[in-house]
Amino acid sequence: MKKIKGFTTYVLVLLLLLSSLMAFPGYAYGSSAVEKFSFKTLEGYYFCAEDGGGNILTADRTEIGPWEKFQIVNLSNGYVAVKSYEGYYLSASDDEESLHVEATEIGKRQKFKLIELDNKKIALKTYYDKYVCAEDGGGGKVVADRTKIGEWESFELIKSQESNIDDKCTLTAKADDKEVKFTWTKALSTKKIVGYNLYRGTAPGKQSDTPVTDFYIEGTSYTDKNIKTDTKYYYIVKPVYKDKTLGPASNEVEVILKSSIILSARAVYDGIDLSWNKPKYSNEITGYNIYRSTRSGRQSDTPITDFPIEGTSYTDRNINNNQTYYYILKAVYKDKTLGEPTAEVSVKSNFGKTIVLQVGSKYMHVNGKKIEIDPGKGTEVVIKNGRTFLPIRALIENMGGEVEWDQSDKKVSLYLNKHKIYLWIGNKTAKVDGINKETDVEPYISDTNRTMLPLRFIIENFDCEVDWDGLTKKVTIRTN
Repeated sequence: MKKIKGFTTYVLVLLLLLSSLMAFPGYAYGSSAVEKFSFKTLEGYYFCAEDGGGNILTADRTEIGPWEKFQIVNLSNGYVAVKSYEGYYLSASDDEESLHVEATEIGKRQKFKLIELDNKKIALKTYYDKYVCAEDGGGGKVVADRTKIGEWESFELIKSQESNIDDKCTLTAKADDKEVKFTWTKALSTKKIVGYNLYRGTAPGKQSDTPVTDFYIEGTSYTDKNIKTDTKYYYIVKPVYKDKTLGPASNEVEVILKSSIILSARAVYDGIDLSWNKPKYSNEITGYNIYRSTRSGRQSDTPITDFPIEGTSYTDRNINNNQTYYYILKAVYKDKTLGEPTAEVSVKSNFGKTIVLQVGSKYMHVNGKKIEIDPGKGTEVVIKNGRTFLPIRALIENMGGEVEWDQSDKKVSLYLNKHKIYLWIGNKTAKVDGINKETDVEPYISDTNRTMLPLRFIIENFDCEVDWDGLTKKVTIRTN
């Protein structure tokens, strides 16, 4: 009788011990188990340990990939640990609110209890007796500060199908300014596979549910041309089985199709001229935004125009003189998104001067100010032998240059910026920056004893911008 009673006691102790190790036999597994589980929230989002762990826990994924799978490790006293794809453990923070997937060892903050609910869902309770909550039913933050179980604190625990774990492909990508070329490793269970699906998204882990092709890719490579330039994309690839199910997602790759837009800038008399090339495959581009600053890398988020610029050039006139400006440009697409910025260009503004002369007039207008061409002498601009002549000193000095007169040689020396021009009275041969050049008319001394020089030859050899209006006999000179 005593032997029977002793055996019964032994059995009861053994059962109690086993029950403590098997609180939820459908969920809890030892550390050597390969089963993985995903936590699904009220709104259909999945818990995610981004990059496989090492950061905060989120509940914003609509599809199950490696980062949405967790191993549940059984511990003593009914506790479990939740282990990520990269081997990090889920941890309740010291403030008992946020959750991280960053621990490499198991302590109090890494201990949880799985509580089975009547609706076939579970709740996750921390060591500090607070419940894990996917706020708003999922889509964002996960906290661990709730004292009661509600809809946001209950989760569907989904066992992952790991039978095809060896079919996970390794995806690589190479992008240029025309296309992106993808290659991936072949899945091991090739007899079951009919092809591969490639998926694309514009945010990490947010690939579309629809593959980029209408058909299975039979090989292990594909070239994607149907994307916008200067936009980041994120790709994964999955094997497709004969029964139309999908295998595990590959690693995610980030690519960007460079548009090769090259921005250039130069100072002109009334602002800064900006120009750029139209990129290849630009059908989706509706215009361009230009951004400006007076410090490198500090461009405003607001473009300098209220509208996208449709062409490939623009003159910025809303600037100050003698100021260095830094510009970048972004393409604007039909869906209102922006491309990546071009390389920054810098330029110092230098408005120069605008000088207007009129044949038959003794005055010129310098930036709108009326000035005598030959102060105190009343000499006018004249036409002789089909060319415009005038006494040049006041004009050159107002352009920022210098004039010298050598009486013995009858030589006029003109200096502007880095240019030097020498002319001799009665001689068609001139010297420009050390090189002899022929004028089609020769300088002369007028009846009023004024030195008259050919305007066109001088202005053009000083590399100034000039407009000749034959109807009004007006000359407009713009200095740089």
